[in-house]
Order: sequence, then C-alpha cells, then structure tokens
Amino acid sequence: MTQQTTQERGTLSVISNALPKLRGITRRVAEFVLNAPQETINLTITELGDRVGVSEASIVRFAQSLGYSGFQALKIRLAEDIVSPMLIVHEDLSPDDDPSVAVQKAMTVGLRSVEDTMRILDMTLLDATIEALCGARQINLFATGNSTPIAIDLDFRLTKIGLNSRFTVDTTLQQMHAALTGPTDVALGISHTGSSKDTVYALQLAKDRGATTVAITNHSDSPLTRFGDICLFTSTRIGHFREERLDSNLAMLALTEALFVGILVEHSDATTRAVSKTLRAIEHHKY
Repeated sequence: MTQQTTQERGTLSVISNALPKLRGITRRVAEFVLNAPQETINLTITELGDRVGVSEASIVRFAQSLGYSGFQALKIRLAEDIVSPMLIVHEDLSPDDDPSVAVQKAMTVGLRSVEDTMRILDMTLLDATIEALCGARQINLFATGNSTPIAIDLDFRLTKIGLNSRFTVDTTLQQMHAALTGPTDVALGISHTGSSKDTVYALQLAKDRGATTVAITNHSDSPLTRFGDICLFTSTRIGHFREERLDSNLAMLALTEALFVGILVEHSDATTRAVSKTLRAIEHHKY
C-alpha cells in the first residue's frame, strides 16, 4: 500500500480493509485502533504498547504496513479523520469564537498548564538537576521538532551565566556530542511526548557513556524516561498533536526557567560574574 493511497482514504477505512489480512500482533493493534480511535490518538506509542501488550517496534511495523511512516503519522491522519479541523488547531476553540475570545482561551489553557506543572514538580529532583548542571564539565542539550526552541532558550541562558552548555539543531551532531560525553558531563533531553526517536537515542548514548542524564517530558511512561537518571515532568492536558500544543511549550519554558533561576540563586556569586562578562561581550549589539 502506498503513502498516496493511504492519504486518499480515511485511516479507519484503511485499517478495516486491511484487517482480514492481518494476523497475530498486528491484528491486535488494528482491532484496538478500530474499537478506540479517540483513545488511540491520545496515547503515546509506549502507552499503546502497554494497552495492547505489544512492543513499540510492533506498532511502528503495523503503521508502516498501512503506508504510514510511523505511529505518529498514523495518529495525525486518524485525528484528521475524526476531529474537527478547528479542534485540531486548538481543542478549546470553536468556529464561532471571535479573535479576542480565542486569545483568552489560549492564554487560559497556557496558564493552567504552568500552574499544574508547579503542583506536580518534585523539588528534590529539581534541586538535584540544578546541582548536576552546576557541577558539569559540559552540558549537552538534546531536542527536536517543537522542543527545539526550548533547548535553544535554555542553552542561551546557561551560557549567559557561565555554564559550559551546548546545543545544535542538527540531530546527527547531537548524537555525536552524546557519544563524546563522560562521567563529568550532564546530558539533558527535552521532549513533550518523550517519544522523539533522535532525542531518546542521544540521551541513551550519553547514559551509556556514563554522563548524568536528565529527561524533561510530560509523560512518565515514555521511552525518554528509561534513560534519565533524573526525570522532571510537566503537566499539560492530553492533546491530539501533543508536541504541537502551545500550552506544552509554556509548561516546558516554565520548568527550564525554574532550573535557570535555581542556578542563579544557588551560585549567585559565580553567575553574577559570568553575566557581567557576557553582557559586556554583547553590548555592542544594542544602541
């Protein structure tokens, strides 16, 4: 089945038509999706695997057998089939909302995600992360897709206060950096779903090299957390396109801001000197 054929037909129709030919594990996955399509689009690949009792690789093979590149692509097409276009853009919006109402809804959801994250934040783990970052020879940040701006912002802030931080948008370079880490380094992976393959792989490489690893995600049961010595969690509501939700980024930004502020307070003398140096170095950029 080609990708074009898959896109031209509804996902549920594609799965229904393929069902008689499916056997064993792939049939179990297909039956779950057909019986619970709404639930499926709200699950990570790890969560779906647990529900059906199959491996993540089996779910990927199932999606690919239908012509999709992977489970995420299948979920996107499935959501497009069963969810109204307006709800896909933002789940609290309706076609009748005027711009001011839409903005208020978006802001309310964002504020709620930050508040919920504050309530679940484990301060002991936050403190441990702050200490690890402050004591690291090298900090390597890993992120892709919608988490990239979060990593860029954190890298800028850590560098500004004198920590040896490094981030690149090139995932190949991220993995090369991960392969060169050691026991005196910290590797920090950021992924809302916890299922971004490149980020998971980079964090795994760093862990294998003995680096202290930190996972920041919204999902405790995700591939990324398997390789985090320390796991910090945000709290945002389930979304059809998890990594594209504005409130997920706001919660992530709030959490990385907490790390930044914690470092400033814990090591105020060193960070103050570093900020003074970095500000002098870039003062020529402003009038």
